[in-house]
Amino acid sequence: MPSQIALIITLAFISFLIYIEHKKTENISGVVWIIAIWILYSQSKGLGFFLNINTTIEAGSLPDRYFLIALGILSLIIILQRHFSFTDLLKGNIPIVAILIYSLISVIWSRFPLISFRGWGREAVAFILALLLCSEKYPTRTLVSAFKKAIYTALPLSILLIKYYPAYGRIYGRWSGELSWVGIASQKNGLAEICALSALFLIWSLEKNIKNLERSSSILSILTDIFMVSLALYLMMGPKKTFSYSATSFLALLVGLFFYMLLKVAAKYKINIERFIMTFVIIILTMGVVIPFSGKIPIQSLPKYLNRSETLTGRTEIWNSLIPYAKQQIILGHGFGGFWTTSLRDQIASHSHNGYLNTILELGLIGLLLFYLFFIIVIKKSFILLKSENQISFLFISIILMILVRNISEVSIGNISNYSMWLLVVWSIIIGKRSNLMKAEESPKDLHLTVISDKY
Repeated sequence: MPSQIALIITLAFISFLIYIEHKKTENISGVVWIIAIWILYSQSKGLGFFLNINTTIEAGSLPDRYFLIALGILSLIIILQRHFSFTDLLKGNIPIVAILIYSLISVIWSRFPLISFRGWGREAVAFILALLLCSEKYPTRTLVSAFKKAIYTALPLSILLIKYYPAYGRIYGRWSGELSWVGIASQKNGLAEICALSALFLIWSLEKNIKNLERSSSILSILTDIFMVSLALYLMMGPKKTFSYSATSFLALLVGLFFYMLLKVAAKYKINIERFIMTFVIIILTMGVVIPFSGKIPIQSLPKYLNRSETLTGRTEIWNSLIPYAKQQIILGHGFGGFWTTSLRDQIASHSHNGYLNTILELGLIGLLLFYLFFIIVIKKSFILLKSENQISFLFISIILMILVRNISEVSIGNISNYSMWLLVVWSIIIGKRSNLMKAEESPKDLHLTVISDKY
């Protein structure tokens, strides 16, 4: 099939899916399109790549810079027109606000302050987008709708790029020449992360739609979700058609599904597993730091089961190269966005392959502890929301655990502009608003109208 015909068919298919999804959503504004565009953009390579503009870390990408500035200004104008309460935000989300402020301050001691400040600007835009979503009357509904629109676009587009536009959808190893599928993402593990999160989200959506089988629109939604889950799993297996192709994301997906099912069972039989979950979180947070600094894997047989070498495909060697840099600025870090350069990536790797180590490199132990505090507070608040039978809490607790596990050998924490971290920031603000309502001792009727009506 000619690539032009494939492009037309794919765009028509995406338009159909988005039309069906948008048609059954209620009480959400046009802001959902801005959020969907942002999620899709944050998953992708960036505008500069698709426009064939050669970019470096030092030079950046002008099209992407202008796009983010425009998106940030537009979002800020809408927020100001809505008279959004920033006071409530500060009360309920001190850790993430502290992370943003500390990241900005760290520009002072960065080796490359201009690069660091540009990177922080991206974080600021991401935070403004989170505020915009949470300024909606029904932020949870808007988030679900926007995420679905992004998924319905990202997965088919990735297939299109891989099959018909290989210059954009495939990459080959520098030394090995090994083929990797990247789709709209910048590298194969980025695409696998998109697929893993999409699969978990769609399974949650599928379960919700099955409960509404009496509606004809739900039947179509069920068929759509089944197809998209299959597409996500197909992309995760890559050209080798095996789940060990991107073992980290597959393992993270299994963890997410396990805890999602566990939370559902515990809720059904009214079993309190909060302490168990928190213990697991602390263990993962500890392992995330200990593993790269020790260079040892706690479960020695794990690489074998994941079809990986003892070095986890060279990850331990990358960590050994980066540890001396981390120890140089162990407390404060090298400044947000101030560590990696184009030459350093050429010498060592594209990134640290450990989100906890990467956070230490940029923000030091202070930044890492701030992120730890953020994760723990979000999970504890999510459990409070479970008591009101807010079903989407099952999903987001599972997503948090997925992200924490995945960052043992990949990188997404440390940057709220990464779409998986951005989802958690949005969720933090949403449940922060709920906590403020509870503290204000709203009447049960008012609480129902403002929060429960937005639940899933």
